[in-house]
Amino acid sequence: MKLNLFSLGVAVVFPFHFINAFQPFQNHPVANANPHRLPSELEFQIHGHDYEKDGSQAVVFEVPVRQEGIKMYIANDGKLQNHRPGNGGMRMMSYESQKHAIEDAVRLAEGMTRKHAMYNTGFSGAKLVVNHGDVDLDDVDRSGLMADCASALERLSGCVWTGCDINTNDEDMQILSSHTPYVLAGLDSTVDTNKATAMSVIGSIMGILQAHDEQIEDNTFLVQGCGKVGSHVAQELVRLGAKDVKTCDIEAERALIPGCSPLKNGQEWFHQQVDFLVPCANSFAINEQVLQEMKPPRFIVGATNQPYASAEVRASFDEKGSFHVPESISSAGAILADSVEWTHPDLFRGGASSSQVYGWIRDLSKDKANQLCRKAGNDAKAVLQATEEVYADSSNDPIGQTFPDWILENTVLTDCVIVGGGMAGTAAAYANSKAGIKTLLVEQGDSLAPKTASSNGDSRMYRQMYSNPFFSQMQTKALDMWKVLEEECGEQLLHQNGLLFYGEDTKETVEGSVQGARNTMKELGLPHEYFTSGNAIFERFPALKTRDTPYSGVYEETAGHVRASAACAAMAKVATQSGLCKVLNNCEVTDIRCSDEKDHLVTIVLKDGLSVIAKSLILAPGAWTNHILQSHFDMSLDLDIWRIHWAHYEIDACVDVPQSFFFRKESDCGNDGGLYYFFPATATESCAASSPNKKIIKVGVDFKTTESVDVPRSMKDFEYDTMYEVLQMMDDFVSEHLGGNPKRVEAFVSPYTMTKDSFFIMDTLPQHPNVALFSGGSGRAFKFAPLIGDCLSRLARGDTDFLLEDLSCFSMRRVAAGLKMNQSKSMITLSTGNVIIDAGGIAPVLAR
Repeated sequence: MKLNLFSLGVAVVFPFHFINAFQPFQNHPVANANPHRLPSELEFQIHGHDYEKDGSQAVVFEVPVRQEGIKMYIANDGKLQNHRPGNGGMRMMSYESQKHAIEDAVRLAEGMTRKHAMYNTGFSGAKLVVNHGDVDLDDVDRSGLMADCASALERLSGCVWTGCDINTNDEDMQILSSHTPYVLAGLDSTVDTNKATAMSVIGSIMGILQAHDEQIEDNTFLVQGCGKVGSHVAQELVRLGAKDVKTCDIEAERALIPGCSPLKNGQEWFHQQVDFLVPCANSFAINEQVLQEMKPPRFIVGATNQPYASAEVRASFDEKGSFHVPESISSAGAILADSVEWTHPDLFRGGASSSQVYGWIRDLSKDKANQLCRKAGNDAKAVLQATEEVYADSSNDPIGQTFPDWILENTVLTDCVIVGGGMAGTAAAYANSKAGIKTLLVEQGDSLAPKTASSNGDSRMYRQMYSNPFFSQMQTKALDMWKVLEEECGEQLLHQNGLLFYGEDTKETVEGSVQGARNTMKELGLPHEYFTSGNAIFERFPALKTRDTPYSGVYEETAGHVRASAACAAMAKVATQSGLCKVLNNCEVTDIRCSDEKDHLVTIVLKDGLSVIAKSLILAPGAWTNHILQSHFDMSLDLDIWRIHWAHYEIDACVDVPQSFFFRKESDCGNDGGLYYFFPATATESCAASSPNKKIIKVGVDFKTTESVDVPRSMKDFEYDTMYEVLQMMDDFVSEHLGGNPKRVEAFVSPYTMTKDSFFIMDTLPQHPNVALFSGGSGRAFKFAPLIGDCLSRLARGDTDFLLEDLSCFSMRRVAAGLKMNQSKSMITLSTGNVIIDAGGIAPVLAR
């Protein structure tokens, strides 16, 4: 039988043997008697023989399907064999004819052969194609179809394996796997084959950039097609810092990916000028029109199988200098995952993290694309020949066999790992370095104390002026520790500028009260100044409009502000300069596993696949706390996430606004919580005044402006946009309380993690004595940073010699913390084998 096929767009006559493997199933009496019963082996007989072509062979089997109007074909590009079985997904589409369905099956099987051969996965190419014809997809009897497919796979005795493809899903594969073992679809594992494919695209892009000695932040991208694969590619490009990521999709809403630039209605993707075209849509999209109208991108790298409409179009883009990484390299992620699942099923299904699988795939495709560039001399016209030279040696073991070695090579050992690079995380790293503890600190943001979190900014108050004497005493101890830190880093972090509490006689608030603070200062014998009237306050601080008001106030001259972001950087600097600490930014934690063995080792896995094995773990994830706890420890806390508004105001330079906190009774209507604060111009570094006659002060509110939100991993539901109503309240407050012609110049929203009783959570996790947690800073924690870091360091290593006599008020087991624990998950860690640790404290695992 001869069929006209498309191979790289060239019509060729390709002879192959079509085998009607099974008699039409409808003729069997069991078809109507029991539609889901698997046919017996006797009901299937394979007839025919293999057809040789140029040293290869293509065999197509028709599978008897019980549902009328449905046809299924299995194409295997190569001899049927158990030691190198065919592997390819099952796709379900409506074809113009059965001939077209068969052609597609053969074309795709051939493409799968190229992918498998490129990396030596241990498989040959195969493809399962279901032509549902005029039958609506919703009307397909998927259970029956999977049972029919299983019968065929069983009859082929392991010579063909399959998984998901277009219009088939995990549920289908679950049904299929209940009938036959010849399924590779990431079932019973956390590996997403779409993400796996995306990682091979990303790795290929990284390999090209490496070969050209370029950085991703200097390049622009267009992701054409934002489905299950393209969306992951776009998200990862943004995460890696690409200069610009344009997105488009036939369904416009799918292109709305955070951080990307979706094309607007009427904009054609082939009219865009980019460095990288990343096709992730249907085949043959790069056609003559695209060739004529698109300025050739420098690189074409994507997930689409056969992106060119013809070989002539491909050759023309080559001539124009568009360097194309073939899909056998860039779109092989899913079959690479299959190779691991086939060679190491237990490791794939639970012993390893999905991030490790993705990292391995990314590195393999990166190396392969880099190798292609070198072989081609970075010449687009030489890619076809160079591709033939980078195929893997099929005499070696399947590539999946290398996965355990990759894990070991990408594992580091340390004493303690810290998750979160804000105030608590950097303070813990600082404390660990003073205690001689080797530490790795990982932060998901692009810097320590990133702008999206709670520890960023120019200023935080420090004060001993509290209604609760306990916090006043904490501050006294912390101030001594701040002085030591300043000496060690050689930088001034604390600036004494005094602090005024003033306003109405309120009840106790999250920040205390005027009278409560005065009482504590008197009780502890701390120096302070008390004002009995608004007029008295005005005489001392004429910038405040307090004349003839019923206000009282208390002033602590020794209070001031901490340079927040600078303090985090300083603590990390001292820690890293000790040689005992390393800091990794842009590192999202995807897995945490705690050993049940006596050593209580903790393993964390980062998004790039790096594993870290440590004796202890300190969690300081701020607003991301419950995501970490729920995802990895099956527990949660009762934490509110407040949207805290603050702004910079420009005022006349002659007006000296004191650092102050204003207390007003909470409004019975609206959102006005009554708590406002000022920072003086000396506390603002990041915003410059418009002229020498002006200066910048910071103003903020300290009350919840909306209902608390449920914060997911990325805090995508957290609104960083300011609220007009709150800004209006701030403007009104500033106008009412300050002279000097104040004018708001910029405003922000930051997340604050709050507990119900305003006490922090600083404790070890139940059942995990070597895992310490800090959360619920409640807007008051920064001033205690060195002390908090010391407590966390001691908690994680089991040292009970705390500088504070009692930490019970910070227990996560107290009622106000709202601890909820679900049924414990089984937590395991990978075997470390024989390891080598260098003097620097963190080293790769070098041997087994």
